[in-house]
Amino acid sequence: MQLEDSAVFTNKCFKGELPSCGHVCPFHLDLRTFMDKAANQKWNTAYKTYRKAVIFPSVVAALCPQPCLQHCQRTVLGDEPIAIRDVEAASVKYAKNKKADTYALPPKDKKIAVIGAGPAGLACALDLANKKYPVTVYDKNEGWGGHLRDHPRFDEFDEDFRTQFASVKVDFRFGVNVESLDEIKPYDAVYVATGKNGSSFGLLSSWDPILETTSQPGVFLGGELCGRGEIESIATATKTARIMEGYVQTNRAELGHDEYTGCEHILPHKGARKSPRVVMSSPDGYTAEEAAAEASRCLRCDCSLCYDECELLQSTAKPPRKMAVEVYTDSNANPPIATHEITRFVYSCNDCGHCKQICPEGVDIGSLLRFSREDRFGTKNEPKALHWFWLREMDFATGEYSFAAPPKDSSRCEYAFFPGCQLGASNPEHVLRSYDFLSENYSTGVILGCCGAPAYWAGDKSRFDKNSGVILEQWQRLGEPVLVFACATCMNIFEKFLPQIPRISLYELLEQKGFTPVGAPFEKAAVFDPCAARQDAAAQNAVRSLSSKAGIITQEHSQKGRCCGYGGQMRTANRKLYDKIVTNRVSANDLPFIVWCANCREVFKSKGKECAHILDVAYGLESGGVPSFDRKRANSLKVKETLMRELTGGGFSVQKQPWDDIQLSISPEVQEAMDERLITGNDVRETIWRSIESGEHFIDPEHGSLLCRMVTDVLTYWVEYRKNYNVYEIIDAYSHRMHFKEGV
Repeated sequence: MQLEDSAVFTNKCFKGELPSCGHVCPFHLDLRTFMDKAANQKWNTAYKTYRKAVIFPSVVAALCPQPCLQHCQRTVLGDEPIAIRDVEAASVKYAKNKKADTYALPPKDKKIAVIGAGPAGLACALDLANKKYPVTVYDKNEGWGGHLRDHPRFDEFDEDFRTQFASVKVDFRFGVNVESLDEIKPYDAVYVATGKNGSSFGLLSSWDPILETTSQPGVFLGGELCGRGEIESIATATKTARIMEGYVQTNRAELGHDEYTGCEHILPHKGARKSPRVVMSSPDGYTAEEAAAEASRCLRCDCSLCYDECELLQSTAKPPRKMAVEVYTDSNANPPIATHEITRFVYSCNDCGHCKQICPEGVDIGSLLRFSREDRFGTKNEPKALHWFWLREMDFATGEYSFAAPPKDSSRCEYAFFPGCQLGASNPEHVLRSYDFLSENYSTGVILGCCGAPAYWAGDKSRFDKNSGVILEQWQRLGEPVLVFACATCMNIFEKFLPQIPRISLYELLEQKGFTPVGAPFEKAAVFDPCAARQDAAAQNAVRSLSSKAGIITQEHSQKGRCCGYGGQMRTANRKLYDKIVTNRVSANDLPFIVWCANCREVFKSKGKECAHILDVAYGLESGGVPSFDRKRANSLKVKETLMRELTGGGFSVQKQPWDDIQLSISPEVQEAMDERLITGNDVRETIWRSIESGEHFIDPEHGSLLCRMVTDVLTYWVEYRKNYNVYEIIDAYSHRMHFKEGV
C-alpha cells in the first residue's frame, strides 16, 4: 500500500475543514474557530485567528464585500445570515493585544522588490518580510496605501499598516516613480502592483492569472493592476508571495500543495433552531456583548454525517483523512510491528458502505479499511485469529456443502437457486421450501456454496477470486441461468464481482407469482432491511408486500440501512463495539422485527430480540433460537443431502475423522460460551482426541477434571472435561493466540 492509495478513499473529506462560508472567503478564514472565540468574548484570540488569515484586519473588516453571506447556512433555517464582517470588526475593536506575530527565522539572501505600496503591494511585502527576505517597496506617492489614502477611514488603515509592519524590516522608498524595471536592478524577484491603470511595464499581455508570472523571468504582476478588487488583491498577493518564495529558491514558479480546503455543501443541521440577527444599538458597530451574541448564532458548520451514524467512527475523534495516513503508516512505515489501536480499528469495520452513501463527497472509509486488510493479508501485520474461524467455515461451505445441479432429467435451467451458506445453516426449511416454490414455477437448478464474503472481509483476495471462478464455472455449466438469491450479501457480492451473472431476489419472485404467506407471528412489526440491500428497492418492497399479505402491520426501522453488526465479522476484533451496535439496532424500535437476512436474525435473536425471518412468515415456520455452529453444519448438510437426492437421485458421504466418535455432554451454558468463543464441538473432540493420542493433559485432583490443549497454526485450544464412562462432560473450553514451544 502506498500513501496515495490510502488517501484516495478519503481525500475529499471536509470534516474539520472549512465550512461553506470559509470556503468562499478570499482568505479562507477559519470562521468556525473565529466565531467560537468571539461568542465567548475571547477577543484577543479571535483577533489573532482573523489576523493570521487576512493580514490587514482593519482594512478587510471595513472593505470586504462579504461573499460569505450568500453561503451562511443560517439561511437554510430561514434566518438572516450572520453579520460576519461586523463581528470581525468587533474583534479588531475590542482586542487589547494587536501586536503582530514575529518569527524566529534566519535572514534570507534573496532580494525582493515591490513596485506599488497599495493594498496588494503591502500584503506581498509583509508576507515576504515576515519570512526574513530583504524587501524594498517603491511607490510614486509620499506614503503607503495607494488609492486608500483617499478613503474616509484611512487613519484606521494607516494605523493597521503601522501595526503589521512594526516588527519587520522593509525598505520603503516613497516618492520614487519607477518608469523602467532596469532602474531597480538587481533583484531576484519583482512584484508589480501599481494599481488600477498603473504601469505594467508592457508585461500585462503575458500575465498568467494563476501563477501571476510574466514573460520576463522573476517579474510578477498582481493587485488592481490586473483587474482585481481591493480585497481579492490582498488575498492573492499573499499567495503570490509564496510562489515568489519558491521561485527565488528553485528558479521555478509553481503552485504549492493544493489542499482540499472545504466545500459548499449545505448540511442538514438537525435540531438547530431559528435565531434572528442581533440588531446593533449604535451605527458605530456592535458592542462587545452584541457581537458575542451574534457570533453565538453561528452553527459551527462541520460535516458529521458519517460520525452521527457510525459507531466505529464515533469511537475515534480522528477525521477520515488522518485515518488514511495512520492506516498507511500502521501497515507500511513500521513493519513488522503494527500498532494495536490502528489494527483493531482496521478490523472493526463492518464494511456496510453506509458512510459512503451518506457522505456528500462519497468518502469511502469502509473500502479504505478493507483495502488495508487485503494489503496486510499473509503478512506479519495480519491478526490471523480475527478471521480464521470464518475462513474455515467458508472452506466447509465451498467444500463439503458445495453442490451444483440442474433440474432432474435436464442439463440446463432457466433459474438457479443460490441460497448462500447461512440461510440453510440457520433453518434448512428456508432453503428446501423455497426450492420447492421455485421448481414448481420455473425450470430451476441449484448452486450450493458461499459467495466469498468471509474471504472478502478478511482481505483474502486469492481465496475470494478462486471461489468466484468456481461459481462462474458452475453457472456456465448450468446454461447461464438467472440466479435467485435469498441473501442480500450474496446478491451484493455478485453485483460487484460477477456482474455478468443475471440476478433476482427470491422475494421478488414470490411477490410476482402472487404467493400468499401462511404465517403471521406478529400483529405489528418493524422491517429491518439488511445493509447489503440498501439500494435494492425491489426486494425491499417485495418483503413489505409479503408481510402485509400475511396481515402484519409494518413500520420502517428508524435506523434504516444500518448494519446489524454481523458485517465484516468485526465482532471478533471488537466485541465491545459489536455489542454496542447490536444494542443500538435492537433498542431503536420496541416492535418485533421482520428480517430477511439469516445473519440479522441470528444477531438479534442472540440479544433476546423478538424477530422472524420473512420466510418464516411465508411458510408458516416457527422462528426458533440460534443454532450452534455444529448444528449449522448439520443443517447445511441436510440441505445438500435433500436436494442432491431430489435432483440426482444420489447421495454423498462426509469424510470421517478419527475423533468423530467421541461423545460429548455439553450443558446449555457451556454451549453458549463455546458459541460466543467460536469453538465448535468438533474442535473440542479433536482437542480431546489429540490429548488421548499424546497422553498429555493436566489433572485437577480436587475436582476430578482433566485439562488438555491443541495447538494450531493460529490458535491454541483448551478443554476442561470429566470422563463418565464413554461420555466426555465438557466443563469449559476456550482458546487464545499464544503458542507454546517445546523444550524452551
